[in-house]
Amino acid sequence: MASVMLVAYALVLRFWGLVYTDAWEPETAGVLAQWVYDQVGYTGWIPSLIALLLVFVEAWMLNALILRDRMGKDANLFPGVFYILICSSIPSFLYLSPLHLANFFYILALFELFSIYKKPNCTINLFNSGLWIAIASFFYPSYLVLFIFTIIVINSLRSLKLGDILIVLTGVVVPYIYAGVYYFWTDRLALFWGEQFPIRIGLPSFILENEVLYYISIIFFGLLVLVVLLSWNGFLMKNIIQVQKKINMLYSALFISVLGVFFVPMMSLDALLFLAAPLGVLLSFNFTNMPRQRAEVLHLILVILILYFHYLVFNNQL
Repeated sequence: MASVMLVAYALVLRFWGLVYTDAWEPETAGVLAQWVYDQVGYTGWIPSLIALLLVFVEAWMLNALILRDRMGKDANLFPGVFYILICSSIPSFLYLSPLHLANFFYILALFELFSIYKKPNCTINLFNSGLWIAIASFFYPSYLVLFIFTIIVINSLRSLKLGDILIVLTGVVVPYIYAGVYYFWTDRLALFWGEQFPIRIGLPSFILENEVLYYISIIFFGLLVLVVLLSWNGFLMKNIIQVQKKINMLYSALFISVLGVFFVPMMSLDALLFLAAPLGVLLSFNFTNMPRQRAEVLHLILVILILYFHYLVFNNQL
């Protein structure tokens, strides 16, 4: 129930996105994302409101996941708080990015994968994890790289077997079979293939509408990643084996997310949202381990800087 307070927090951090509804369009979007945009459009207060609600729901889900698995040293709302902060840190994140939509199913996949530890029969969890990854990729194709993440998780939490890999692969393939049949039946298979697989192996083209904004964003995310990497050993200390394995899973998700940049032809700053779920949770552990007063001051400074950053960008002062 306390997570409902996150709505107000999300509203504060995403305020400028509701006020300034400038023209915006994603560089890469899967077929389900295109369907959503056909219904509500790319910009305006309705897509921005949907993005806000999505970020809130995903933050609530992350809080539930971390509390269920008792991964934090204290029971608090920090994972959701820092997920919202990261998902609202850059002005382009305030729009209805396809990655906001994909992250909902990404977190559902994490729920399934976190449940397989020492579970004798986890066929349903493995299949569902593949299913959610496939649906996430219908919003943003790069999420298919999470199939590699599932293999790493299975190998970490239980002995890796070919049968388990095939179950996950089946979960990934089934939605594509159904979608392919539907588009073939409606004589739009080429459209499906072009929208869903604009994939090319190699470095994508980067969209640099504002070089200052681009470099500030990359430096900001680089610093956050550096902070959680330097804290890795500290997170593992004095934790039981189960929690240690799941923390390592989050780091694996962080590393695998980087591979997503090699599977899309065009990329903009909202692609950094691929890092939001694992990065938000890991960053929350940093603040949980800090003295309370220091954590509150640092968090307040971050919020003020982000709001001021948004103000400068939306008022064309940056």
